[in-house]
Amino acid sequence: MSTSRGDSMENISKNRQLFLDEYDISELNLAQAKQISSDGIQIVEKAGTFEECDAMITNSSGVFLSILTADCSPILLWSNVAPVVAAVHSGWQGSELDLLGKTIEKLLNSFAISTDSLNMVIGPGLSQENFEVGPEFTDKFPDNYLKAQSNSPRYQFDNNSYLRDVAISRGVPKTQIEVLDYCSFRDEELFFSHRRDKNVTGRMMSVIGMKK
Repeated sequence: MSTSRGDSMENISKNRQLFLDEYDISELNLAQAKQISSDGIQIVEKAGTFEECDAMITNSSGVFLSILTADCSPILLWSNVAPVVAAVHSGWQGSELDLLGKTIEKLLNSFAISTDSLNMVIGPGLSQENFEVGPEFTDKFPDNYLKAQSNSPRYQFDNNSYLRDVAISRGVPKTQIEVLDYCSFRDEELFFSHRRDKNVTGRMMSVIGMKK
C-alpha cells in the first residue's frame, strides 16, 4: 500500500483500490500522514498528504484517515456522541512520546467530548513475543510491559498492552477498547513485517472515516 517502498505506482494504485472498493471509498478521499515516528498531530479537513505527523483527527465527512504500518501499531478512534474520528501510528517511539495520550487530549479539547464516549481499536502490530528490545527500554517503559529474556540482557516489549493502558488511564472505558489478536511478525500469511522481512517489505493500510 506504500508509495515509498519501491513498488510500481500502478501496482500500488491497484492494491489500494481493491481494498478501498470493499468500503466504497475513493483513494482521492484519503488523508495520509507523512509518518516520521513523532508526536505530531494534525486536525485535517480535507484529503491529501500531511507533513511531520503520526496522528490525524477529522470531523469532516468524506475524509478518510489512513495509517501505514508493518510492525508499528495502527490505532483507530471514534466517538459515540460526536462526528469525529482519529488515526494514530505508534511504534515504540510514538508510545515513548505519548502520542496516543496526546491525541486523546486533543480530541477532548478540540471537540468538547468526554473520554467515555470514545471507542478504540489497536492492531495488527508486533506481539510481545516478537518485539525484542534492548536494556535501555527499562528507562523508557514500566517493568510490567517488559519481559526479560533468559540468558540475555534484552527484553520483549508489550506495546499493545501499553497503548491500551494509556487509553484507559485517560478515561476510555476498557469495554470500548479492542486489541486485535494478530501479530504482524508471526502471522506471515496475512501481514508485512519490517523485522521479519529485514526492511525489504510492503506496508498495510488502516483507514477510518465518516461517509457523507
